[in-house]
Amino acid sequence: MGREKTVRQIEEQLKYAKNKAAYKTPLREEGAPTRRSPKSPYAYKPMQIAVGDAAKRYLVQASKEAVEFFGQANLHLVDPGAQEPLPRGAKPAKVKATVADGSPTLVRAVASKRPYIRYTRGERGSRVQSTFSAPISIQSVAALDDEVRAVFAAVKGKLGGSYGRVSFEPERFVLTGSG
Repeated sequence: MGREKTVRQIEEQLKYAKNKAAYKTPLREEGAPTRRSPKSPYAYKPMQIAVGDAAKRYLVQASKEAVEFFGQANLHLVDPGAQEPLPRGAKPAKVKATVADGSPTLVRAVASKRPYIRYTRGERGSRVQSTFSAPISIQSVAALDDEVRAVFAAVKGKLGGSYGRVSFEPERFVLTGSG
């Protein structure tokens, strides 16, 4: 059995909905600056077939900023050779980080005018990158915990305080064949 909403809650929801309906998105001007984040190719060794340095490596893409943030040596990514891309449906293991501001600020949403707390660094619309995601090549299954914790320790000082966070997303490796 759910809790009934008060009249005040319903009125607030109606106010936010009216604000959102009245909001018109501004048109992007031609020639306006955009934030470019080009991808660079790297050689990635999947964890499922990691058997030393002789293991097959695949081609993955990662942004230069993310690789610099985590450190190419920490991610165990090497410059690409003539590797083939990952099989269709496969996803590399990734580390993700959100860089926070030292003190969160209360801001209002543009469309609905609803207040929320902004934890990431930079002001809204400042084009400051606050999230990073890069593939990590695990050298051996036994060393998974140590290698991921080493990356976490390497970026801990860059996270901007207690609101910054870093996480690991395991890989999904798929081998396919046809009859």
